[in-house]
Amino acid sequence: MKKMKKKTIVLFVLTLVVLYTIIYIVPKVSGAMVPSYIAEYGQLKIYDETTAYFVRNEKVYLAADTGGTNYFFKEGSLVRKDGRIMEVKANGQTGKTDSNGNPIGPDKKYQRILGNLGKKAVVREDYRVRDVGVVSYYADGYEKALTPKNMKKKGEAFFKKLSQKDVLELRRKSVIAGEPVFKIVDRTEWFLVCFVDAEHLDRYEVGKRIKVEFEDGELDARVYRASEVGGKAKITLRTDYYYEKFAETRVADVSLVTYDESGVIVENGSIAEEKGRQGVYVKGKNDEFFFVPIQIYATDGEKSLIADDFYYDLERDGEMVITVEVYDEILKNAESK
Repeated sequence: MKKMKKKTIVLFVLTLVVLYTIIYIVPKVSGAMVPSYIAEYGQLKIYDETTAYFVRNEKVYLAADTGGTNYFFKEGSLVRKDGRIMEVKANGQTGKTDSNGNPIGPDKKYQRILGNLGKKAVVREDYRVRDVGVVSYYADGYEKALTPKNMKKKGEAFFKKLSQKDVLELRRKSVIAGEPVFKIVDRTEWFLVCFVDAEHLDRYEVGKRIKVEFEDGELDARVYRASEVGGKAKITLRTDYYYEKFAETRVADVSLVTYDESGVIVENGSIAEEKGRQGVYVKGKNDEFFFVPIQIYATDGEKSLIADDFYYDLERDGEMVITVEVYDEILKNAESK
């Protein structure tokens, strides 16, 4: 009998544990006991994290002499046409020579840049610039190969070859004739080329204003071109905003923010459709849920920002529609209704 009593007690305790798990633990994990939530104000930020490739109108200048340098402008300074950027205290040679007196050309580290530039590089003995622009002491040799005129023809494969590691600093104590020494960049407009998921192409309507976020700052730009190329959306942004490192940067990680607003947020799983209208189910005074039409302003695929209190339905002759209010209780899963 004692053994039977012990088994009964054990079974009773196990039954309680199982019932406790089913009633309290499982629902909390699965969310079954949280069929609704409170509508609150929040922020909906829609963005793409990607790589931006900088495209500019720029000209690289080469040293006309060999010797010590003296610079008259800092990086990023705006200079006028015919402004003198630097001077080289020439030693009378057209280049350095080795122990046998044979001329030594530009340093090997600049060979790639010079090869890419070809005849597009500029040489002026007085180091005066031809155009108004921003002076920069950085170059990577793509100043000729990548320009606003030809960027449309370049595919993702070309841009992926670009690297910030290829950008070299040009400012130094002495130079050899023929080496790159500075460049002048047009600041009135410059471009960013980016590639994002093709499904997000509709976020980038031509002319739309986009916020570009860098690790160390942000700026506004407008969509200049947007098209699907090779399974990706190729987005070209145009801007005239000043970014401190715009002349020295070729490649940078960015966030392209296409929407950033505050308002009432609902979960997309709460949205249903009745009689051709989108809406959510709101809990009434009798604890039953009833359908309330909504107007969606934007969605990130998981949550949506909607109108609150009321909106005007333009598809129904501007009819005023009473809609969700802050602190309304919303049915979490519309399909369960």
